[in-house]
Amino acid sequence: MRSEFILALQQLADEKGIQVDAVLDSLRTAVASAYLDSDTEYDDIDVEISPDTGEATIYANKTVVDEVTDPIREISLSDAQAYDETVPVGEIFQIDVTPPNFGRIATQRARQAMQQALRDAEQMEVYTQFIEHQGEILVGRVTRVESRGVFVELGRAEAVMPVAEQIPGEFYRVGQRLRVLLLEVAEGGRGTQLRVSRGHADFVRRLFEREVPEIQNGLVEITGIARDAGVRSKVSVRSLQDGLDPVGACVGMRGTRIQNILRELGQEKAEIIEWAADPSAFVANSLSPARVQTVHISHAERTADVFVHPDMVSLAIGREGQNSRLAARLTGYRINIRDASAPAETRGVAAPDEDEANEAAAGDNGASDAAEDAGDIDVDTASATAERPAAGSAET
Repeated sequence: MRSEFILALQQLADEKGIQVDAVLDSLRTAVASAYLDSDTEYDDIDVEISPDTGEATIYANKTVVDEVTDPIREISLSDAQAYDETVPVGEIFQIDVTPPNFGRIATQRARQAMQQALRDAEQMEVYTQFIEHQGEILVGRVTRVESRGVFVELGRAEAVMPVAEQIPGEFYRVGQRLRVLLLEVAEGGRGTQLRVSRGHADFVRRLFEREVPEIQNGLVEITGIARDAGVRSKVSVRSLQDGLDPVGACVGMRGTRIQNILRELGQEKAEIIEWAADPSAFVANSLSPARVQTVHISHAERTADVFVHPDMVSLAIGREGQNSRLAARLTGYRINIRDASAPAETRGVAAPDEDEANEAAAGDNGASDAAEDAGDIDVDTASATAERPAAGSAET
């Protein structure tokens, strides 16, 4: 039968969510700490705990020698062989040094050390559990909403989602169940710290991996993601199997796969772009839904001059330059949108830098938005644009 001591340890382990061995190790550490804090001359000790009674025995470790020069750390061969005739010189020999009055004060110190050791073991258990899931999507429950972030309960631990990692415009309420990306698991002075995100680009990546079996199986690869959280994302994909359409695989039959992703992203749009080994083709694809006439690439300067029809200039740039900005992030090229009908000497750069708004785009936002909303799949630019359908409609 299991002793009452072991049963008590098991109950404590269940409450803390840790292993019984971890509790025993914590108890040994606590007893050793209490002993070393007392007036003792020994500093090299081991502690044994009786599994039946829970009684602690303290042993001092001494080296067997022919002639003792340090009585604290050494024992003579004759004294050692009085207990064990087979012990050789150089062996570590243990003697019982448990104080007869190892009582109330030592017990109090052991209790305090035990509590700290249990907290450390509990935090280590949390760290070990979550470090294996770093970078994955987990489901949690919102426990607090504060100015510095949203706190999400993830089983035995609480994670924080800072304002910078939230999707702009999303509303969070206490008790709400939420999918989050476990961004970081760190050990700090206050225990294991978990940081989660919904605004990170990898959140979109994990959603695609979850919804698209071809990505899980390695038949389709996500080559890059450019994201303005809460507004728009561009995801470039390529097929690793001949004859497989990577865009169609991500969209799914009647758009079911992309719609499952969009439901999680709220009002955010998502475009699926087919990756191309030719930088000119990839840049052209990335500017979807605008149709591109020609692309001139400067590999040395990492720039791309993109020539489009006059009707496509504002669409290629996007609202406040968003379309060209996301395309630049996705491809790694600085993209200059140029009017193909203008004389060569008067063609100017129309795409804004990262922090600049473009006046031409601002003056034609309505036309740009209307063109973006037209159609899901643009064969000419080898991309797919997915948006949430209006009430009562189905998107294909």
